[in-house]
Amino acid sequence: MKRTIQVIALLLAVAILVAPAQAGNSRRIGTAGAQELRIPVGTRGLALGGATVASNHGVESIYYNPAGLGAARGTEVLFSNTNYLADMKVRYFALAARQGGGVLGINAKILDVGDLYVTTVNAPEGTGEVKGITFATLGLSYARYVTDEISFGMTGNYVSESVLSATARGLAFDLGLHYDSRWQGMKFGIAMKNFGPNMRFSGSDFEYSLRVPGDDPQASNRTVSTLSSDFELPSYFQMGGEIRAWQQGDNIVTAYGGFQSNNFSDDEGRGAVEYSYRDIFMLRGGYAYSGQSDYMYGPTFGVGVNIPVSGSWITVDYAFQSIDTWFDDLHTFSAKFSF
Repeated sequence: MKRTIQVIALLLAVAILVAPAQAGNSRRIGTAGAQELRIPVGTRGLALGGATVASNHGVESIYYNPAGLGAARGTEVLFSNTNYLADMKVRYFALAARQGGGVLGINAKILDVGDLYVTTVNAPEGTGEVKGITFATLGLSYARYVTDEISFGMTGNYVSESVLSATARGLAFDLGLHYDSRWQGMKFGIAMKNFGPNMRFSGSDFEYSLRVPGDDPQASNRTVSTLSSDFELPSYFQMGGEIRAWQQGDNIVTAYGGFQSNNFSDDEGRGAVEYSYRDIFMLRGGYAYSGQSDYMYGPTFGVGVNIPVSGSWITVDYAFQSIDTWFDDLHTFSAKFSF
């Protein structure tokens, strides 16, 4: 009990200290890079408006709060695909397995921007070259329970961005804590996301062949390189809770709530409700609020089905994200295998 109280006090101390330091600032919008880190994945969390920082949904928690990974049962595998903005695709894979006293997880997120038709000053209609632009994030996670009620988790993400012959590489880290009160399904969680060193683009696209002033006129041109400006990662802090709001027999309604303090945009409040029948059929809805004038995300909805198969489970989920601007609404499908 004493250890539990100490960890809860640590949770509160981190929330009090970190939240003001990470207060949202609209003047910094657009100044961070590696924005693919902020694209949400995990269909259940998407349908619940991202309000699942206090949830221990196993492999689905890797993105929202790695501490929730500690609740993974046996081995879990998740695949999802999102039809994202402007015909882009987000493909996601995650695997979690128990190892000793904890749970080890890996994940890969690929943002497929599509084909780029290369043009130059001399060929404004195109050179005939077609290049792909791909942003990838590869992560390694670990979570474990430090008491019966409290779990800790962390993720290290390797970030890779490639545009033509310009590349950027970096590391981003997530930390999370989760507390299960064991009363009315009440849970609490905090997570610090996308913290790491600045990134910078480099590569042959930054190289030029020219004659340096002062060189012998007969000398060959030199190859010189320029440096791009570095950029920060889109870090933010989340805290939230969930509670079993209503139960009648096999019917359960769970309410979710959360606050997200962004380092590079206005802060956000999140709320959601999930209806579950015997943990076999689920209906979900959520909403994220931001004071940002051009915030384009509207309500979210989703449905999920758990199918038992020979002692294992197959979970099929769908999430809908409404968009309030000229872009099409987003659709995500996923399949999870638990065995």
